[in-house]
Amino acid sequence: MLTGSYRKRLDADLIRWVGEGLLPAESAASIRQSLAREGGFKLPALLGMFGGLLIASSVVAFVAANWEEMPRLVKLGMILVGLAAALGIGARLQARGSALGADAASTCGTLIFGAGIALIGQMYHLPADWPAGASLVAIGALLVALLLRSNGALIIAFVAMAAWSTGRWEESRGALHLPFFVLYLPALWLAHGRTNRLVHHAAVLALALWLALLPGDWLYGRFDYGLLAYALGFAAVYVVLGAVALDRGGPALLTCCLPWGLLALMAVLSVELIRILDASESRAGSAVWLNYLAYGLAVPAIAALLALARERRFALPLAIALLTALIVPLVFWSGHVVGLPGKAVVAGLILIAAIGFVVAGVSGGVRRIMLAGSALFGLAILILLGQTIGTLLDQSVFFLVAGALLLALAGGARKLFARLSPPAEAR
Repeated sequence: MLTGSYRKRLDADLIRWVGEGLLPAESAASIRQSLAREGGFKLPALLGMFGGLLIASSVVAFVAANWEEMPRLVKLGMILVGLAAALGIGARLQARGSALGADAASTCGTLIFGAGIALIGQMYHLPADWPAGASLVAIGALLVALLLRSNGALIIAFVAMAAWSTGRWEESRGALHLPFFVLYLPALWLAHGRTNRLVHHAAVLALALWLALLPGDWLYGRFDYGLLAYALGFAAVYVVLGAVALDRGGPALLTCCLPWGLLALMAVLSVELIRILDASESRAGSAVWLNYLAYGLAVPAIAALLALARERRFALPLAIALLTALIVPLVFWSGHVVGLPGKAVVAGLILIAAIGFVVAGVSGGVRRIMLAGSALFGLAILILLGQTIGTLLDQSVFFLVAGALLLALAGGARKLFARLSPPAEAR
């Protein structure tokens, strides 16, 4: 999948390589033409898709305006005819090689199927069980995604199965919903073979939602700060999966774990920093089996990152940042968080983690990791300025020491990189 950031970076590299005489201008032009053919949008297909969606919207508006006056059999017939027509058009366009138009038609058919389930339940006064309806939508969308190779239907399937799992979780007040994987695993297999990034993100987020519901009834019951450690552990696993996939050219689906893992890490560490500075919130969570599970997966995953990575300069600072982040809840649960040393340690760990992300992003050329580290560092500074560590003098000393250490680190890194990269004449 050719993203916009990749295209911009490659175009800048091509200009630089041509200017340095490393690549002929004709070859650079050929590369640009190849990328345009591979990733370019087909205007007729796009216009056809938008036109079809407008026509479908017109039909929906007409039916909604006259719905109450229609007999039940007419309503049912319209649903079935609309479903058959949309899927039939999708199959025909697929056979003709119009993948985008086929996807639009099959996605429209999937939406009609979902709406039809809700309308049939309303017409015949079936028992209100919307999670069961969501599971039916997920099954139908999976079949469409398999038979017509529809990316839109596959995205709808992930959304529907997430809604199904959430509904069952809410009904049971936090009970484990393992049937989710009966539909998720086939959908994940389909998503693995697709190149659509929205499909990949939907697959990653559906699993993330199920993992968020795993701790039980935390939404309606008592919120325990042990949940933050649990979220931190699985966020680290997500980051490792995405980083290894990027480093070793792994499945494109796994690379989508990286941004969501980084976002979760930023959110949890920011909350932890706010808590440590607030006397009323500086208390430990309850360590349950999920905390041990999350850390039991995160630590070996970080070790695997170090063992499998091709770029050590990228993997080492990233591993240090992740391990440093995982230490933050342990400091909370040590019993010394209410004092000034605990506050300084937590703040220092979060700043070290942020710097580690920046170093890893710069060394590996992964912009999203660099941006996440920079954002975390900026958020930490803003939080520390808003809530002091002890007195203002204590906070001033903390910033002074941290800044001096960072400058010393920058000087050492400059010397190290100069030693590792000798001048061109010496090569």
